Amino acid sequence: MKVVVVGGGFAGLAAAIALQERRHDVVLLERRGILGGRATSFRDAVTGEDVDNGTHLMLGAYTSTLDLVRRASAEDLLLPQPNLKIAWIDDEGTTALDCPPFDAPLHLLAGLVGLRVPLRVKLEALRLGLAARFGRPPVGLTLAEYFRRTGQGETARRMLWDPLALAILNESPDQAAAVLFHRVYQEAFLRDHRASRLVFLRRGWGVLVDRLGRYFEGRGGVVRRGALAEAVELAGGRASGVRYSQRAGDRRDVQAGRGGQAGLEPAEAVVCAVPPRVLPRLLPEEWRMRPPFAGVDRLGRSPIVSVEMWLDRVVVDRPMLGLRDSEVEWVFDKGRLFGRAGPPQHLAFIVSAAYRSAPKRNAELAGAAEAALRRYFPAMADAKVERTLVLREPDATFASTPETEELRLGATTPIDGLYLAGDWTNTGLPATIEGAVRSGRRAAERVEAWTAAGGPAPERPPLSPSGDDASS
Repeated sequence: MKVVVVGGGFAGLAAAIALQERRHDVVLLERRGILGGRATSFRDAVTGEDVDNGTHLMLGAYTSTLDLVRRASAEDLLLPQPNLKIAWIDDEGTTALDCPPFDAPLHLLAGLVGLRVPLRVKLEALRLGLAARFGRPPVGLTLAEYFRRTGQGETARRMLWDPLALAILNESPDQAAAVLFHRVYQEAFLRDHRASRLVFLRRGWGVLVDRLGRYFEGRGGVVRRGALAEAVELAGGRASGVRYSQRAGDRRDVQAGRGGQAGLEPAEAVVCAVPPRVLPRLLPEEWRMRPPFAGVDRLGRSPIVSVEMWLDRVVVDRPMLGLRDSEVEWVFDKGRLFGRAGPPQHLAFIVSAAYRSAPKRNAELAGAAEAALRRYFPAMADAKVERTLVLREPDATFASTPETEELRLGATTPIDGLYLAGDWTNTGLPATIEGAVRSGRRAAERVEAWTAAGGPAPERPPLSPSGDDASS
């Protein structure tokens, strides 16, 4: 069967690869010249090093993503921790949640013992863990409300939960949907100690998505880069293809007048793996304001700001570190992660839910990163900043509030043959790469079931990390 997938991010790639592996004829349309969506990278023209459009992390619980990486024979790009270790620095020094390889959740308890936080914070953390393990999902609550109900004080929030919640949800606890944090906590920390390990990349994300693209194309899939989807075509009430505009490939195409050519890719099924703000304009006009599509534009968005900085000497002595009481929340030694431990030290700083930071000037944001280094690292006193880059992702994630949870759509739609994928769809997870991959695979499953049954298959609950239905 011929399937067109619109969007070459992780959701679109996962859907396209899953469909191609099921021997469907798949064409992937991507409006840009590169794949990866909001998780890609570029080569810095000055230093020659990979620069991600925001530092993205994986967890051992990302079973679908890691399986996709294995299928593409790209495991050599992964750098997993042996066991979970997250370190923070403040004015009193460095401390770490250093978890031994005990069965979950005992590994967390053992790691918590050695963490430099007050005893009452450790007891409150234990209480939250018990609530996440045995309590009901906090549907309809903000994360701040859930913290209050589980007895988390201001110190516990400042030292533990708020930094983790911002990193996981890209939203402040006062606004974020508690049920998403609850789901991640269960999957990552309560089932298997290996699920909580952080997984870094040895290269930029663009290198990984290139591998995924080559795997897809090597098996017969077709990628049309520079193909801007304009509309999903319907025939007889069902999806029959995608109209698109093909951008010029290079300067010679432009000079030859070959840019901006219109095209129509026929299909028996279409998977739209595009951001929620893009989806309505692809739909026939009569569908845009009808349920379930009418509420998609109310999902909102949450920005991320990252600062890339090169120093003339090594200042930060570990691959990742949380910066307490700082505008920039985390720092990563990208040079070390990429296999280069000496100078110049390439650091990446992250600001999540960057509503206040995003409008600031680049110099202010770079200054905040440099100030954090000078505050916490004595070696920074004589260091020289050789280069900085400031990157903004205004649409980094959807705004993960309790209200928007009700607006997230499933994989199937009322339009016969049209399916949806994306981290913003109803995955049960926040806007993560794992959520995107699961959504793409689910869309492929729905296409396959629809093909076998001769009609749309009913929507199922979100998948568990094992790939089974969460309700089973």
